[in-house]
Amino acid sequence: ITASMKDGTGLKDFAEKFKNRFFDVGIAEGHAIGMATGMATNGIIPVVPIYASFYQRGYDQVIHDVCMQNLHVVLCSDRAGVVGADGETHQGILDLSFFNIVPKLVIMAPKNFKELEDMLEFAIDYNGPIYIRYPRGGEESTKIDKEEKIELGKAEKLAEGNDYTIVALGKMVQRAYEISNILKKEGIGVGVINARFLKPFDDVTILNSLEKTKNVITIEDGTKINGLATVVKELIVDNNLKDINLKAYAY
Repeated sequence: ITASMKDGTGLKDFAEKFKNRFFDVGIAEGHAIGMATGMATNGIIPVVPIYASFYQRGYDQVIHDVCMQNLHVVLCSDRAGVVGADGETHQGILDLSFFNIVPKLVIMAPKNFKELEDMLEFAIDYNGPIYIRYPRGGEESTKIDKEEKIELGKAEKLAEGNDYTIVALGKMVQRAYEISNILKKEGIGVGVINARFLKPFDDVTILNSLEKTKNVITIEDGTKINGLATVVKELIVDNNLKDINLKAYAY
């Protein structure tokens, strides 16, 4: 189900091949999510690809229709983060922040194409409301061979280091990995953690790394307010880790 974004979300071929399983409701994001809710109550697993910035128009339905009923709806968020020439209204930088406060909603972001495929399969098997956000365009140039199985609320450790910890989410994971490789050549050890989930967050993995390095950097393609940076800050405060140095970046 989409809202007048068939071509932009890459659904053209799917729509032609599976005519009875594709629905374009027009420019009516709230209706698209409401329709998915009705399907979910009848045992269908709906997948709803909408641009990240336009999920704002269906925020009410995500909260009251999908999450309050704890329904299995797969919310796919295309063009998450900065999208350049698409224009100001299409910049998908607020979704992590406004969805982070919604109860029962799982939030995921893949580091590359392969992880996106794995997350989509995970979302289909997961029995509840789930949100996957991914950027416009292709992958970063830095390749990461490691691909661990997706587990609910489990982060992925990509590099070990004793000096700094970088916690990254989504497309920023590959950049974090590249930074780690550059600093390694200069004798600086940087651990890289692919958060994978903003919610539920892997407190244990991140805390173990922070206690070792005492220095943490967060990188995300959104806003530092109520996104990954805020989650890590809250983790530090809640555990009374007064000796941790945090630097947050958002692009």
